[in-house]
Amino acid sequence: MDVTAAIQKRCSIRRFKATPVEKAKIEKVLEAGRRAPSWGNTQPWRFIVVQDKAKIAGIAKAGGGQPQAGGAPVLIVCCATTDDFTKKGHGEALSSLIPVGAMTEDLKNIVLQSDVFAPYLRGDAFMTIKAGEQLMIAVAYMTLEAVNQGLATCWVGAITPKEAHQALNLPDNIFVHSLLPLGYADEDPKPRPRKDMSKIVFWEKYG
Repeated sequence: MDVTAAIQKRCSIRRFKATPVEKAKIEKVLEAGRRAPSWGNTQPWRFIVVQDKAKIAGIAKAGGGQPQAGGAPVLIVCCATTDDFTKKGHGEALSSLIPVGAMTEDLKNIVLQSDVFAPYLRGDAFMTIKAGEQLMIAVAYMTLEAVNQGLATCWVGAITPKEAHQALNLPDNIFVHSLLPLGYADEDPKPRPRKDMSKIVFWEKYG
């Protein structure tokens, strides 16, 4: 399946079959997330794959009882960390780009001293925003690869992160951003309406 077809076919599924998902398919979905672009190669995402029904039920409570959060055989808890945006973490990420010719030592030093390019200079809140932002790119890639693997997802962002964090007993440097149920669809919903291109795209100037 090409990317365009996956984009056209993807939709939010809220009812899943109990059929187990093959590990190889789960790994391909995760690999798609791993391949996503990120700010300065920081890759701040962390993914926890949960298949135990009791654990899924416990985590799903953080979603306020949304059936899709606990109804899939696989629940990927999408987390992020600001550690990769600290001066040390960001510096290490930038250094990883030097051997492949995408960064130089001099440019790395410039980046780490600029409040435009170095989130750590703008504080913890900004680092949290950027980490979550990068994570969403990875999750978007994962939803498309899920379609390619014949699987379905429903991006669950309406959660109480603290409850999910406690359910998994996560360390303080990791925060839960969203949940991604994964499985085989047990419904075939109609395509959701989308705004006309003329309402969202403007050429050369707005309006």
